[in-house]
Amino acid sequence: MKKWMFSLLVLLASLSLVACGNQASSGQTGKGMKIVTSFYPVYALTKEVSGDLNDIRMIQSGQGIHGFEPSVADIQAIYDADVFFYHSHILESWGGAIDPNEAKSDVILIETAKDLDLQRVEGLEDVEVGPGVDPATLYDPHSWLDPVLVADQAETIARELGQLDPDNKDYYQKNADALKKEFLELNDKYQKIFKQTSQKTFVTQHTAFAYTAKRFGLQQLGVLGVAEEEPSPRQLAEIEEFIKDYKVKTIFVEKGVSDKMAQTLKQATGVKLTLLDPLEGDPKSQKSYIQLLEENLAILANELK
Repeated sequence: MKKWMFSLLVLLASLSLVACGNQASSGQTGKGMKIVTSFYPVYALTKEVSGDLNDIRMIQSGQGIHGFEPSVADIQAIYDADVFFYHSHILESWGGAIDPNEAKSDVILIETAKDLDLQRVEGLEDVEVGPGVDPATLYDPHSWLDPVLVADQAETIARELGQLDPDNKDYYQKNADALKKEFLELNDKYQKIFKQTSQKTFVTQHTAFAYTAKRFGLQQLGVLGVAEEEPSPRQLAEIEEFIKDYKVKTIFVEKGVSDKMAQTLKQATGVKLTLLDPLEGDPKSQKSYIQLLEENLAILANELK
């Protein structure tokens, strides 16, 4: 075989591997089904439920899923897989462009949040769907920051895996049950903690924590919206006035989101900036998903005391 042809074949064979992020490197090749996931929370839950039975990987969404557009290599990795697990048509809107038939692929596309009751973005509850209004833009996708909804999503993943791999159905369900128990215990723990906090309102740079707030009887006030759009000068002035009027002490900022505006507010008002991770990007951590979620809740609870 000519050298150039051999190199081409090697390149093509590696395309799907190139499409995977750092978290994906822990997948076990050659085992069970080849499963590709859209971003970190879906990857983490699928990995926990699947154990070592399948090869679990994640496309190159390690920097976060908002505004993410998959590369050609990402799409090819999905087509080369047996299963593609994603959160929802609300979050991964590009998923609608994936057409296995067109690519002559047998990949099965599964929306893991399909059984969840996703809520409307605050302020958009009464907006009617019509011409020029994308229903996906009206809903908040950040369900993975609510331990109860995460537990429900793990159940969905286990059920789907069990249908695809009936021989291991009980194994998947057992893992999901154990995971659900942990998440519900975490919920119970912080229900008690947040009931005792004197402050119930918190201010965030990006409104990713509406589900967290609703679950624990809190109120989130966002400096930015769900889509992380920078405010206008007029809005910025209103925010500064709000911070002064209501004596806001802390703004929760995030990894992966520009803090230029938050730094401006800090200089103008003296407000404290505290990191709160929306868990959208690859954490590059050996900690489990539930440990990372508890860290968030502990930070929030400590500030609200």
